[in-house]
Amino acid sequence: MAISDQLKMLVEQMPNSTMQKKEDRIGKDETKESIERTVAAIAAGGRENVLGLIEMLAEPGSKQDAKPHFALHCVVNYPLVTRDEKMRHETCEAIASQLGSDKLSAYNRSYLCQELQWAGRDEACAALGKAVLDEGATDAAAMALVAIGGERAAAPLRVAVATATGKIRLNVIDALAKLADAKSEATFIAALGDADEEVRLAAADGLAKAGLPSAAKPLLAAAEAAKGWQRIQLTKFCLVLAEKLAAAGKKPEARQIYEQLKATRTADNERHVRDFAEIGLKAIA
Repeated sequence: MAISDQLKMLVEQMPNSTMQKKEDRIGKDETKESIERTVAAIAAGGRENVLGLIEMLAEPGSKQDAKPHFALHCVVNYPLVTRDEKMRHETCEAIASQLGSDKLSAYNRSYLCQELQWAGRDEACAALGKAVLDEGATDAAAMALVAIGGERAAAPLRVAVATATGKIRLNVIDALAKLADAKSEATFIAALGDADEEVRLAAADGLAKAGLPSAAKPLLAAAEAAKGWQRIQLTKFCLVLAEKLAAAGKKPEARQIYEQLKATRTADNERHVRDFAEIGLKAIA
């Protein structure tokens, strides 16, 4: 799209970064007010100006990138400050539409995801679910979906996990775990047998946080078969699951976990596990 001359003029009025000396940025009251007026004017241009700012993003760290980069962040923040939900939605929708742009560097695709982590809601989730499969933006996209939260964020992650591999698969499963997505139980259980230890631990974390009684058997089995650091972590997740089940009133299921841990953690260096299990059993007696 053609970037308007007005937008170019407004962006030129922005400071180069937020890292300028304080006296340079707000040494005079009118300087701060001028920046705020400039941001309001850019924001008033709606979707066209947001897309224009994105098109103006350049090589990270370059002089050409500094002003549009800062301006875009300010424009994303503007409707949050003014509590203009319509503007926030339109701004984030415009940003989401550019997540798959091959004209943007991986850095700038990640930057857009970070802005959606800050301000995005429902309108950003579908695009972020696709961006999580982009190796250049996967970390930022996953974090954004976790920050947005809820079923709206979990749904595209459940779709993404079917084709995700390597680091991206870890990001997706870890994000679903952080969201405690009960609908991903089958995915978590299957991932307990993954070749990647980090994936296995993320899946175990997801099962523990989801707090489902049916997760006890596979989680206990995985913990029993593991050794070293992985055994410690998986045992911890078993205890977390037991605590969640007890808190939800599912005392028989929690008791089963505590009793099995108490009976199987017989080594001297696992005494603390037996102690925790004993405390848990007393709490639900």
